[in-house]
Amino acid sequence: MPVSFAMNTDVIILEQSGTVADAITAMKDNQVRSILVSDPGGQIIGLVSKTDILFKVAAIHKSPAKITIKEVMSSPVISVPPEMSISDALSVMEKHIIRQLIITTSNSVLGIISRDGIMAKMEKAAMETINAATTSSSLCILNPFASTHLKDKRAMLICPHCQQEYVDKEVLSKHMQSTHT
Repeated sequence: MPVSFAMNTDVIILEQSGTVADAITAMKDNQVRSILVSDPGGQIIGLVSKTDILFKVAAIHKSPAKITIKEVMSSPVISVPPEMSISDALSVMEKHIIRQLIITTSNSVLGIISRDGIMAKMEKAAMETINAATTSSSLCILNPFASTHLKDKRAMLICPHCQQEYVDKEVLSKHMQSTHT
């Protein structure tokens, strides 16, 4: 699967002379975890994440209004093409001990991909697959007595052996072990 599947296209770019307070405001207003930093010519020269702000500003009790973005940015940034696989992108992050990559084509920034973003997209895709499988198609379960299903939206669990209803998964598990094993 390409990185373009999991990239965040809401990219905020601030000039290096801006303050960390400006970066914090931009992150909060746009609900993003990082911003890109540009030089006066518009070239991307760095990245500032919430972690950078936490460790390089807040932890040492500096005022965000008095520190420039350039002073806390991580540089250089690593960019990858949109067709790179998510697996390869995670390998790049692991190798360089970073959490984010910029997705670029030629000289254009398309988005940012992060470990957290990848995991969130994968979790969402898995949940959608599970939901689709359980609501619109049949499932092949190796052992039907090792699973249960919700009776209705009130979250009642049903014993697959005797059809008795349970509200709590642990109570159902104990019931199955004591009664049906």
